[in-house]
Amino acid sequence: MDLNNLKPDPIVVVGGGFGGLATVQALLAKSDGTSVILLDEGNRFLFKPLLYELLSGELQLWEVAPQYSDLASELGFIFLQECVVEIDEIEQKLITSSEMEINYSQLVISTGVTKDYSFLDTFQDYACGFSNLNDFRIIKKLITKINNSSEYINPIVIAGAGPTGVELACKISDLIKDRVEIYLVDKGDKILPNCKSFNREKAIDAIHKRNIRVYLNYYIKSVDKTFLQLSITNNETDNFIKIDYSNLLWTAGLKPSKSKFVNHFLNENQKVKVNEFMQMDEYQNIFFVGDITFYENAPFPSSAQVAMQQGSLVAQNIISLRKGNELKPFKFEDLGEMLSLGIGNASITGYGITLAGSLAFEIRRIAYLIRMPGLLLSLKSSGSWLFSKKIINRFFSQSS
Repeated sequence: MDLNNLKPDPIVVVGGGFGGLATVQALLAKSDGTSVILLDEGNRFLFKPLLYELLSGELQLWEVAPQYSDLASELGFIFLQECVVEIDEIEQKLITSSEMEINYSQLVISTGVTKDYSFLDTFQDYACGFSNLNDFRIIKKLITKINNSSEYINPIVIAGAGPTGVELACKISDLIKDRVEIYLVDKGDKILPNCKSFNREKAIDAIHKRNIRVYLNYYIKSVDKTFLQLSITNNETDNFIKIDYSNLLWTAGLKPSKSKFVNHFLNENQKVKVNEFMQMDEYQNIFFVGDITFYENAPFPSSAQVAMQQGSLVAQNIISLRKGNELKPFKFEDLGEMLSLGIGNASITGYGITLAGSLAFEIRRIAYLIRMPGLLLSLKSSGSWLFSKKIINRFFSQSS
């Protein structure tokens, strides 16, 4: 692609997750003809909250992970599958691993976070996360092996009892039909510590109905290929539980994605300090969005809805900056939360509504599908769901 033929002063977004794509969409919705360029190392956007339904076969790959090239064709942005290695803030340009130089007028960085195995050196050798399509394929293969073999008798251990750990435990338990026990381990004293109380209660009920054993106030002290040791949190004694395990899934820690060009922006807490407008004070044409951001006067929760709201605001502020207008501060609006709690089951809390069960599952699913980037994909995904024989029959059976 000849970037020299682009319109002048392009806006560049690095990272095509929720925050990055929300920024791109909002910029294009208020387009003044400026070129918008999105760079990402991968070729697909991943709607992570629906990764559990991809695992169970309740949704298809195109619904959960559309290709950036398809989204670019529909929405009208330029997509480059490139890895950024350097930013020249003075010259206002990026350099990629293929030695491509891309000039920008405004820059948005939304590179997100990845698994953090630094708590124990051996985690990376033996653990698998659940944050990308490669993790999905590994766990999908594990489920197939368990269902097709009698050799798997040792438990699956999931480290971390936050939303990802709880949702993954319930979904896997249903998919393997309780053939293998699942151990859910967390150093805290309760599951889902930052979630709504209603959703936590429904999650506890869902766990009790499945072959899931919960170890609270425990952490993984050591692990090798076949054994791991659990130790009690804040226990000065050397007592521990030794477990023969089959697989270890890690959902207990995150860190900024491996992007060397971001490293010099990070503070001691591995976050990028931004002002209330999501800018850097030093370079006010550089904005940050998503989980890597930190604003000391109002810390942001780490979630997709925060990243999407930040992306929408940043797009608005970029347009205001280009026009010489005042910028608006970011204010998070809590839209509630939704949890997947096994096949065909979910829990929802938001806008004064609390709902759990199969209807909550369907509402959660359609609520996410209509948020998919791109009108055509959203309509296609929603239509596929709405007009399926299964969902029509379910609604008729519930209304009779």
